[in-house]
Amino acid sequence: MNSPSLKRPQAGMSLVELMVAMVISLVGVLVIFQVFAVNEDVRRTTTAGSDEQTSGLVALLRLERELRLAGFGINDFDLMGCPVSMYDNQSAPTAVPAFSLAPVRIVTNRDSANNNNPATDQISIIYGDVSQTSASVALGTDMATATDTVTLTYRYGFHTGDRFVIGQQPPNLLATQVLVTCTMGEVNGLVGLIDLKHDGAGYINTVTGLATQPRFNNPVGFPVLYPYLAGKVMNLGQNPVRETFSLTVGNADPSKNNKLYVQNIWADAADPASQTQPVAEQIVALKAEYGMDDSNNNGSVTHAAYAVDDNIIDNYVDSNAATAPNNLNAAQYQGQQGWQRVRSVRLAVVSRSLVAAKPLSGTTCDATPDFTDDANYQVRWARGPDAPAGKKIDLRNTGADWRCYKYKVYESVVPLRNVFWRQP
Repeated sequence: MNSPSLKRPQAGMSLVELMVAMVISLVGVLVIFQVFAVNEDVRRTTTAGSDEQTSGLVALLRLERELRLAGFGINDFDLMGCPVSMYDNQSAPTAVPAFSLAPVRIVTNRDSANNNNPATDQISIIYGDVSQTSASVALGTDMATATDTVTLTYRYGFHTGDRFVIGQQPPNLLATQVLVTCTMGEVNGLVGLIDLKHDGAGYINTVTGLATQPRFNNPVGFPVLYPYLAGKVMNLGQNPVRETFSLTVGNADPSKNNKLYVQNIWADAADPASQTQPVAEQIVALKAEYGMDDSNNNGSVTHAAYAVDDNIIDNYVDSNAATAPNNLNAAQYQGQQGWQRVRSVRLAVVSRSLVAAKPLSGTTCDATPDFTDDANYQVRWARGPDAPAGKKIDLRNTGADWRCYKYKVYESVVPLRNVFWRQP
């Protein structure tokens, strides 16, 4: 017997059913991709924030560490800020351009000559490496000749291989007084009980035990015959530091851009530190200002009274200001006095995300508002009475796509403790 159900023809899916299924699948795919896109934006934002934070903090911590060391071993006010004459046989030419013996030197907008929108500054730092004493020592006798050994009142803590600075304290405190040049040298012999030798002869370093050729001793001797008692010698130790922090932006080689670099000019040529070394990546701006204790009121700091040399910051200035120590007469005591009155450094580093952010709409980058948008542009620093909203940091020189990235500003004020703990 035949069953009626077996004779019924089997039916497949209709076209309508297929279309409905396709629509449902497409909607599911759209939802999945929408969720993925949102998740990708969150991931990119999180990663960008991590990049900014890591790079910015590494750069700021390195700068803070070095600034806290600034001035160690050169904190004698009689010599701080004096113009230094220096011979270096690893330099070309060997006569190094004179520089101020200052813990910190700032160059504001150092690329202004080659860049229409400069933002980055340069910071130079000097500190000694002496471990036994950082106080200067007076001369025990007058120098008879330029190559005469340096006779001290005592020689405790000096070793062959130590670098030193010799200078002369001012006879008075007149602002018009012409300063006597300081000189940097290298101890290549301990003569008698209290003399230091500083010529071109090789020597055995009493710290390392290595045979060494002097690097910083001019064969013709010092440019000044320093006198008894007024002459002073500061021991900088075996490895004093004179380093420079700088940034590179807008370079034709993109691999060199947006990095914080450091170079120790006094490091031996065989030491990698003598060459420019990267410290942190994705750093696009470095800003710094001197904290001055000079009684001037420029509106950057609010005080009931502004007094000179009371160890309270009266104002912050960049190196372009007329009252900045580098703009005072470097050949006279007022220039030296200006360096003595730098009590702190206010600085900021700006880091950016590694990956560009997608525009919120359209194709024009909008991760950061335009520099001319005062109401929304937030890449700022140095908020104070003179700049309640903060001073804008111009990033337009970092590339045509600068608005495609997000930025973070890290700020700090670093007291120069070795200036506070100065030798009177």
